[in-house]
Amino acid sequence: MSSAHPVPPFWDLLPLFLPARGCDGILGDLLEEYHDTQLAARGTSGANRWFVRQMLGFVGRACLPWGLLVSAIMVGRDILDVAVPTSDFRLRAAVTTWTCISIFGAAGIYAGWRAQRVLSGTAVAVVAAIVTCVISTLYAAAAVLLAPSITGNALAYRGLIEALDVPVVPILILGTLAGTIGGGIGRGLSGLSSGLRVSPRT
Repeated sequence: MSSAHPVPPFWDLLPLFLPARGCDGILGDLLEEYHDTQLAARGTSGANRWFVRQMLGFVGRACLPWGLLVSAIMVGRDILDVAVPTSDFRLRAAVTTWTCISIFGAAGIYAGWRAQRVLSGTAVAVVAAIVTCVISTLYAAAAVLLAPSITGNALAYRGLIEALDVPVVPILILGTLAGTIGGGIGRGLSGLSSGLRVSPRT
């Protein structure tokens, strides 16, 4: 667009978080409000802040439930390690890891099917992974305050130490990969369902 019609920030990313059905209408309404009302009333910086708030609403609705679900599993696992101590974390770690990967994959499938875009799966999984890392880190910080109260129980203390080690990089990498693969599956399923709807009856 020309300078007379500036593009809102992150405009090209917003469709990744919108359903394919109704996407054009949502984008059109936002762009009209941005140009016709917000720019005149708030100026460029104010209109941009308004648009970012609108965008965050769509992003939150698309991603936050998945991030909260993965966070609940990880925090629940950490609480289990402290409440029911064990000397071998391998089984619990494997169950937690594959459950979280499956959720990221499911998020990608749903996002890819809903938006009919492979990259929607990637985008939703990345944001959900960031939400997970933030919540898990905040929980770990709170867990530091509990350390003095359980230092007498060696196994429970070891479980608490496990909770403090938030695997940020693996969460981001595995979540992104799972979401991208899921996005491809979801995109394929959306195309298949569309083809079935328009195919003539025999």
